[in-house]
Order: sequence, then structure tokens, then C-alpha cells
Amino acid sequence: MIEWRFKPNSRDDMDVDPIQGEFFTTRDIDNISTAVVREGIQNALDERNRGEQTETVKVGIFLSGDAYALKPQDYLPLLETLQPHLKAKASGLQSLPDFTAPMKFLAFEDFNTKGLEGNPEEFYVENNNDQQPHNFYYFWRNVGRSGKTDDKLGRWGLGKTVFPASSRINTFWGLTVRKSDQRKMLMGQSILRIHNREDHKKEICGYRPYGMFGNYRDQTYFAVPVEDAGETTKFEKLFRLERNNQPGLSLVIPFCSEEITINHLAYSVIEQYFYPILEGRLEVEIIEEDNLIHLEKNSIQDAIDKIDFQLLSNGDDKKIRSRESLVRLFDFARWTFQLQEEDFFKLKELDLKLKPRWNKSMFADEEGLSLFRDKFERGERVAFKVPLKYHPVNGTAKICWFNAFLEKDTSLTKPENLFVRDGITISGITSLDKGLVRGVVIIHDTDLARMLGDSENPAHTEWQPDSRNFKGKYADGKEALVFVKATLKKIYDQLQRPIEGIQKDLLIDFFSIPVETQKPEERKPKDLEGHDDKGEEDSDEPDIPGLKGKKKLFIVEKIVSGLKIVKNPAADEFPETIRLKLGYDVPRGNPIKSYQELDFDVAKSPIMIESSGVYFTKKEKNELEFDIEDKSHFEIKLTGFDERRDLFLKLQ
Repeated sequence: MIEWRFKPNSRDDMDVDPIQGEFFTTRDIDNISTAVVREGIQNALDERNRGEQTETVKVGIFLSGDAYALKPQDYLPLLETLQPHLKAKASGLQSLPDFTAPMKFLAFEDFNTKGLEGNPEEFYVENNNDQQPHNFYYFWRNVGRSGKTDDKLGRWGLGKTVFPASSRINTFWGLTVRKSDQRKMLMGQSILRIHNREDHKKEICGYRPYGMFGNYRDQTYFAVPVEDAGETTKFEKLFRLERNNQPGLSLVIPFCSEEITINHLAYSVIEQYFYPILEGRLEVEIIEEDNLIHLEKNSIQDAIDKIDFQLLSNGDDKKIRSRESLVRLFDFARWTFQLQEEDFFKLKELDLKLKPRWNKSMFADEEGLSLFRDKFERGERVAFKVPLKYHPVNGTAKICWFNAFLEKDTSLTKPENLFVRDGITISGITSLDKGLVRGVVIIHDTDLARMLGDSENPAHTEWQPDSRNFKGKYADGKEALVFVKATLKKIYDQLQRPIEGIQKDLLIDFFSIPVETQKPEERKPKDLEGHDDKGEEDSDEPDIPGLKGKKKLFIVEKIVSGLKIVKNPAADEFPETIRLKLGYDVPRGNPIKSYQELDFDVAKSPIMIESSGVYFTKKEKNELEFDIEDKSHFEIKLTGFDERRDLFLKLQ
């Protein structure tokens, strides 16, 4: 029997209403069209993503509009056994559509993909690593459990719930043709809340939230797909599907949300997937009634002219990119495809023993960096290869690489950031906070893409260190995420030429109060008692300024065989990087400059370092360099020095 069924609750069931749809109706998604596009195309690309196929993935999106809306006599037979559940008082639906009026719908189809492989009668899978496909099982019979392996774009098993979330009756159908055996199968799903019918089939404990459309062979609640050729052909014709016998998946969303329009769909495809389209890995055709927008690498620029950008911004807080901005972005992306190895500035690899952290040593090739600064200042585009430590727990650490690109664009009103992982744009990540600059980070490396994908939220808009798929899976994983996110800002900062000399009159037009000046005294290293050093300064580098009226940044305490440095609770602002130099007192001269390696080495025993709230970028001889990670409190203890000698220190 082909129908809809919801399983009744029993006394020992835990009552839990579904909440997964909320992942796609929060601030992560500006319009439900974005969520439909992101999830549908992501699933399609998963089948091609790792080179399993060389064909371009093709996606067709059809909006019926009023012209092709279905008449009640045509669609009601498909909803007859569902309606009593939809009409339940506790169904969770805000308002039911008029079932005597035509039904608008959306059809989403992918081609050159594999379809939902796996045993359609599978009811439980314990081992995902058995080398067998379980796509059908995970798509239809799971929520919050994903059968996708680590190199796929999705992880949460929640993405498919965006399809019922975009329906006014929280319902959708799926028809698949599998590449392996050409089987054509139809099923459907409706996600409501715990509810009860109002008729003679009312249950003492109500009904569970999940209902399935399929073929029921007995009085149980396990649906198998409809495979009768007459039924599947009738379904295809009714919803104007292009499936026929081509492998892939077709999804139909009845009573689709009014938010979903051809303008929003086309813009969302361009914003989220411009990169694989321009690469030739993806083509998307969007039709609303008889209006067509075709997005492929040679037509994407012309397709922009068919989008009504004024309608996009109406009622949305989202900042829509202008037509001109998108054209420049496409040109920028095409430029990245043409680059050769010698066109990149390759940053220096960091020690695998250290946490991933940006520091100046990565830009050690000063001559090469100067050339790139010149290019950037002239308005030319620049490309960088960036190393990042990849270290899965219980695995071996290694260096992986990703690419970053920057260009100046005076037509921008603010910096433009784009982070692309395996073709999907992670829209919630920003890095650049100044300059009229466009920056793009591209991650193609399989391992890095896997790691970053594990950290994504269900809507795939952010990288989050506390993600359930990420936390505890990678050594120094949190630091790796911070590193990637900071990429564009850190590179942009290095592309700015340092100001030569001190511009004393820089702000004279704003602060012109005359003051008496005198030559400042040279600062000397101080010992732990605060006494001035005897001898000349050891370098011309500026110390942390002790401005009059400002609190000291640090409190330095003498402890047994060493010292302790802690944050001054009264201080507010701190520099990003601090350098500490040490030396034993000498009869004549500067203690710092008189340092000898036989005195001590901060990186070796017996010197011990304990710290919190800081990250060390250098530990060598008599010098420590560190960044402040926690500005609310940090502490460094250094012990193991010769207690018979006086210790001097200098903070820069």
C-alpha cells in the first residue's frame, strides 16, 4: 500500500520535538533559498568532489510559479493520508495552505551523480567503514547521523532537513535513479511535531514527528520505496521532472516558501558556488515558470544581468553584493586559475612542535616580500602559498598548504573576505578589517579540507572549534582554525610598508597644544630591584613606552631562582608581541650585551618556564618572544637561574 504513515508513540518513548530546522532559519541563513541551494548543490558535488567523476555536475532548479502550479485534483491524492496529521492542533505548522487552491512547488534535480546508493531496505548501520554504500539509509532513515565520510562536504546529517523546512507543510519527496543498478525509487518525508489525530485513529500517546511516504507491505511502519514504473512515471510527469533514466536525485518541495524566488536562488548559487562554476565543475539551470537563468563558466557573467538586485535587498538585512562587485570577483577568480608555481610567494614553514601561529619569521624572505609589496602598491594582484600544521590525534603531524590571494579595489566600500573550501564558500568567516581590499582563501588540500569541514556548523557558514565533529579530533586544532581565519589580515599587514622614521608632526593638525620638549633619557635595562643598568643600551629597538599617567603593563616579581611576570590588573591595552631579554650582572658594561651561552639557555635545562595566557614564538639563548592570548590574565614563571648572581631583564 502506497501512503503516508506516522508511528504512534508508546508509554516508554521519550517525547522529543524536532529542532534541526532551526539550524537553517537563524542568522546563519539570510533567505531559505540560500539554505536550499547550499545543501542541494553540496550533496551533488560530494559525488564528484574527489575526482571520482570527470563530468561536470549539473543541477536543475524549477519553480512552478502560478503558471505551472498543480490543481487540487492532481496533488491531493498524494496528500490524502498526510492531511489528518497536517491538520492536527499540535502539528507545529503555523498555518495550513488552502487545499482547494493550486499548489506551487519547487523541484531540485542533480545529474552526472550517483543517486542514493545502498540497500533501500536497510534499517540499521553500525559500521560506516565497511566499504559499502549506505546513502539511501542515511538520507531517509536518519536525522543527526551522517554516513558521509570525512572527505565529503557535509558532516552533520542535518542538512537534508532544510528541504521540509522550505515547505509550508514541512514535507518533501525524493526520486532517485542509481548509477550502479538503474533502480528508480520514490519516497517522501514529513517532519512535524509530536501530535495526535482528531479522528478515529487518535492514539493514547499521540504520534511521533516523522512520517514517511512509501510502500507499506504490512501493518508495520517500515516504508520501502515505491518502484512501480507506472507510479514513478506519473510522479515525474506531474512535477515536470527531467529525471527519466539519468542517475541522480530529484527532490520535490510542495507548497514551497514564498521567500524562494528565481532572484534569490540565482544570487545564492553565484554567492555560494561561483568558484566551482568558474572552474567548470558545476552548471546550474534555474527556471521560474518560463524564465531561465543558466549559470556556467562561460555564461555566469551574462546571467547576472537577469537578476533583479533591487528585489533581493527588499526586506533583507543582508548586504547584497552589487552586479559590478560580482563581475570583478569573477575576474579575480579566473586570474587565480592561470597562476604558475613561480607566481606565488611561499611562506616559511613553522616548526611542527609548535602550535600554528602567525609570526614574522614566516615572511623571512625580505627581498621577495619587498617585490610583492611593490606589486601590491602598484595595484597588482598577489598570491601566497601558506603552510599549516595538520595533526590528527593519534596521527602524525605534517605541513599542508593552502592559497591566499589579495588585490586592491577602490570601488569597494569595505574589505571583502572570501573563504572557499572544496568549492563551497564559508560565508560567515571574516579576516580583513581595513583597507579597500579583496581577499580570497582557497583550500583544496584533502586533509585541510577534511579538518575545516569537521569544524563547520550544520549550515556550513562558520568554522567552530567546539563543533562536535572537530573537538578533540586534532592536536592544536583550535589554533589551526584561528590561523586560517587570520590569513588575509596577517598577509595584508605584511604588505604594508613600515613607516621610515618617526613622524612627529603627523597629528599636529589635531593636537596642536604647545609643549616643552626635551631629549628623552636613554632607557637602561633594570634589574629586579629596579636599578638602572651600568652601560650602553644593547639595541635601538623601542621599549614598551612608559607613558606618563599610564599604568605599567606588567608586574615583575623576584622568586626563588628566577622571576615571575604577571599582568598588571590596572593596565588595559597591550601590544601584540613582547620580547624579553635576560642577562647576569657584570662588573662593567651592559648585562644583556654581556650574555654568554655558558650563562644559561632559556630553551634548555635547568631553566624551567611555566606560563598561562601567552603563546611563545621564540625560545632561544637569553631571549623569549611571546604573544598575549588572554589579555584578562597572563603569567610567566622563569626558574633555574644561578641564585648567586643578579639577574637583569629587558622587556620590548
